[in-house]
Amino acid sequence: MTEIIDVSYDCGAQAAALGAAGVKTVMRYYSRDTIRPSKPLRRAEADKLTAAGLRLGIVYEGRYGDKAFNFDRATGVADGVYARHYAATEIDQPAGSTIYFAVDFDATAAEIRDRILPYFLGVADAFGQVGGERQYVVGVYGSGATCKAVLDGGLAKRAWLCQATGWAGHAAFDASGRWSLKQGKATTIATVACDPNVVGQGGDIGDFSPGVPQPTPVAGSRAVRVIARSGLKLRAGPGTTFDRLRGLPFGTVVTALKAVGDWTMIDLEGDGAADGFVSTAFLEDVAGAGPLKSGSAVPIPDAVHVAELLRQGSSAEGLKKARLAAAASLPGYPTNGCAAHLSMLLRQSGIDVPVTWGAGKLAHLLAERHWTRISVGKQMPGDVGVTFDNDPTPAGADHIYLVVETLGPDEMMVADNQRKVDKLHSRFANGKGKTPTEYFLRAI
Repeated sequence: MTEIIDVSYDCGAQAAALGAAGVKTVMRYYSRDTIRPSKPLRRAEADKLTAAGLRLGIVYEGRYGDKAFNFDRATGVADGVYARHYAATEIDQPAGSTIYFAVDFDATAAEIRDRILPYFLGVADAFGQVGGERQYVVGVYGSGATCKAVLDGGLAKRAWLCQATGWAGHAAFDASGRWSLKQGKATTIATVACDPNVVGQGGDIGDFSPGVPQPTPVAGSRAVRVIARSGLKLRAGPGTTFDRLRGLPFGTVVTALKAVGDWTMIDLEGDGAADGFVSTAFLEDVAGAGPLKSGSAVPIPDAVHVAELLRQGSSAEGLKKARLAAAASLPGYPTNGCAAHLSMLLRQSGIDVPVTWGAGKLAHLLAERHWTRISVGKQMPGDVGVTFDNDPTPAGADHIYLVVETLGPDEMMVADNQRKVDKLHSRFANGKGKTPTEYFLRAI
């Protein structure tokens, strides 16, 4: 029996029949620019569906949601602002429920890097604006590759895997079990043309009944919001040595139960049960009291600039600008100029590092900025590779480069100082005639 369906038109008249057929939740649309009047959910339809005992789920899709040109940061901001406002004022969608944002085409790796991730950064910008409006959880709908990239970037909490099994990354993401919803092939239920869906392992898809609030926090607790733009790590205990349980996207609203040093024990469900600990410096009081620790500085994580770093590192213009700046700063460039070249790319992208000479020095600087060490084979676009040569005296890091595209666990397209032309080139993590990569660093 199908319990969750998504429908692209007004099905309020069939609400009772859908309920009788076993449907529990109907996923419907928000859109600010569609030319199909029946596609967006209206309050009258929402009332009919909920009167029949059905719950609602929401996906936002723009008029050109199936085209790459529709996706950029500015559009993400516009769509996010509209969806947030419409949800609260038109539908009375309760805070803490989910709005999925649809990427309805088979995006390439380059399109995900240059279009999709900036778009979701824009959505994060919109959802992070303080204005008294309700806070919602961001979800992503799309291919396996799209869902994985947006989740990995900390830009969504839930993923909805589309039915197109031939799209990039579908099988791998399906097998990963990271999806909250998985869409099936089109069907008809109670005369309604729809797509059936199944729920993932977590069981929570972020659906709701209009006007019904989320669980009330326990006495003495307070609602807080994640303000780390790239997301916040939930850990099993109050410290970085404890296991990472999951990531909490920017804007997630949780319940703070108690403070333990510089860490806060939080409740994700509002039922008083502790789910883990997060760094207090990256939390803000929803009621407007500001950061939980008075005077705490909240840094802007470098991860927010990775999309721009990849744009700079993949364009001839960005590479040329970095090359010329590095050459001006370092006599003898490009000899021993890998760190100077990469630090210029970082600076062009908004990551405020000093002009740096020496691969080891730049790697240490990034580690101090909380870039996380990643094992070889698990690298992804935006990571920085660090090679280590044992032969020269003294031994140490001898090259550092930017990963722009991965072609498997070993081969990559990288940006560095080792070409006379402003183009990417292939490099293998295991070396293949060059110094092997020791590890990668990733912005968080």
